[in-house]
Amino acid sequence: MRPRPEVSITLLCLLLFAPISNSPAADTRPITEEDLFRFVWIADPQISPDGSRVAFVQVRVNEKKEGYESAIWTVSTRGEAPRHLTGGPRDSGPRWSPDGSRLVFARSVEKDGKPQPPQLYVLPMSGGEAWPLTSLPKGAGAPAWSPDGKRIAFLSSTTDEDLAPPFRVRGLWTPGWNPRLPSGPSDTCGIAGV
Repeated sequence: MRPRPEVSITLLCLLLFAPISNSPAADTRPITEEDLFRFVWIADPQISPDGSRVAFVQVRVNEKKEGYESAIWTVSTRGEAPRHLTGGPRDSGPRWSPDGSRLVFARSVEKDGKPQPPQLYVLPMSGGEAWPLTSLPKGAGAPAWSPDGKRIAFLSSTTDEDLAPPFRVRGLWTPGWNPRLPSGPSDTCGIAGV
């Protein structure tokens, strides 16, 4: 009985691609705890409205190896090198404005050595520093731009009682715009003008 051609090809492929004990992979060491501390993660990629750029969050273990640091980066879809947009260390959730001229993102700053609730910041893509959009005692998150790019809806568990000065939100609710945001039982929706 003569072997079928498929069997012969399969056996030949197995022999050609079988692992060889002298390969570089055989000389590698197991992963260590120190290797894990050097890992860099990419999270929350957001493609710009014109498709030319992607904003993303870069996450890494901090120097003290007790937590994570995150910053916003951008990269061209044409293959250019990534560009660092924010200094972090706790920036997340970038969202493009409808015209791609700005990014809104969440930033948690430190006060008395402790991270504060995240607030929303707006970064002009033409250059310059990010400016704070919110200053709420319980923070803000899940931003969503209005279609015309003039307002940003967001979630916060801040109540009216929490809003004694110096806390603020720029802008007001605009009738006729119904943002679709994820929400939980304790979240309230806010609208900020930009």
